[in-house]
Amino acid sequence: METNRIVDELRALASLNWNPEQQAWFDQQANDARPVQCVRMRDAFTPEQMVIIREHYKAQQKMCYKNAAELVGMIANPFGGLFFPEPIWYVEGFAYCYGLLPIEHAFVKYGDKYIDPTLERALHRDVRKEMYASCIELDFETMARYQLETGYYGELYVYDYLCKNRPELAAQIRARNPHNRQ
Repeated sequence: METNRIVDELRALASLNWNPEQQAWFDQQANDARPVQCVRMRDAFTPEQMVIIREHYKAQQKMCYKNAAELVGMIANPFGGLFFPEPIWYVEGFAYCYGLLPIEHAFVKYGDKYIDPTLERALHRDVRKEMYASCIELDFETMARYQLETGYYGELYVYDYLCKNRPELAAQIRARNPHNRQ
């Protein structure tokens, strides 16, 4: 794979002089970022699986975290497991769209292939022409637990980082979740 501008830019950002908390975060992002290449969904799934996806899944614009989480949930549930035997992962990282700026983004890994339901299904873009970097890949159980703890889709990479490195801040996030209040 050619050089990945996302990884290069994260490393450059980490090389700047930050306060210690910010430095630790930028260093972690630079260390975790791995270049990946997304394929079209039809190249990751069989024609039969694509029929199921078309009938039971709809991606929405500006909802990458939700789109990725819902596809992972659909495939990971016991019924989905009958038709989708490969492991599935919720992925957060970055996408370099239109060659402008890297944006925080969520996509999916099915088996050993990365797919981007938002860019492909909601925005009708050719994901093979975009650049991606993965920072975290969560199995369904971890993704679902983090969503229950935080009360929202997305920013699970940040939450995972806080759980491991700043547990007091992770506790504040959990405390703000109205579903966690006594």
